[in-house]
Amino acid sequence: MSSPLADGESVLLVDRRGRRHLKHLRTGHRLTVRSSVLACDRIIGLAEGARIGGGRDEEFRVFRPAYGELVTLFERPAEPIFAKDAGLILTRGDIRPGQTVIEIGAGCGALSMALLRVVGATGRLITYELREDFAEEARRNVVRHEGHAGGWTIRVADASLGLEERDVDRVVIDVPDIAAVMPAATEALRDGGILVAFCPTVLQMKEIHEAAARSESLGFAETFEVLERKWHVDATSIRPDHRMVAHTGFLTFMRRLAR
Repeated sequence: MSSPLADGESVLLVDRRGRRHLKHLRTGHRLTVRSSVLACDRIIGLAEGARIGGGRDEEFRVFRPAYGELVTLFERPAEPIFAKDAGLILTRGDIRPGQTVIEIGAGCGALSMALLRVVGATGRLITYELREDFAEEARRNVVRHEGHAGGWTIRVADASLGLEERDVDRVVIDVPDIAAVMPAATEALRDGGILVAFCPTVLQMKEIHEAAARSESLGFAETFEVLERKWHVDATSIRPDHRMVAHTGFLTFMRRLAR
């Protein structure tokens, strides 16, 4: 049975037209959603999916945001890895509870949230980020929407100069110059570990494959692209949506060969 919505949680308010509004509950505060003003105290304690009136014949359904909804709505200084790509990272990267995972490039913290959910309380996530402002934004987003994660460490450092950790299970890279950090990432991986690299352009993807081919420690590189298209379904029309989330990036997966 789900718990009632609580003070400090992020919530998704969905209006009659299906528009989604990401808000944060704080006791004694009010939320402005378009022309409606809602007291947080009216929402705190409700069950997920409850209806709440917003005045002027407006009403909302209130939910805890799913990961795919959350990533597209929160404020961000950098483009996030969207749910369609995060899903492939978690599954083809074979990321599991209890693993130790290194993330190179914090971005806005979107992928950090997905990784933390999977490694769980018994796992560890170490995030390397070159820019202090990106590290702080990632930390703020994760704490705001996921709470404090005891198994998460952020290091503001240049990953290309080396990683502190050894024998980690997985490394996920999302930085502009992936080839520059691949040697350090490879050295940190345990034998048989998986390295995942996300890049937006074909030339970057080519550089990753070339770097893997030169390496005597990496093998079996494979690249995938994920395309996502919704369908419009109502009583008179069933068809693909005119818009889709097409190319966002390439995902390359490599195995660490035995030393």
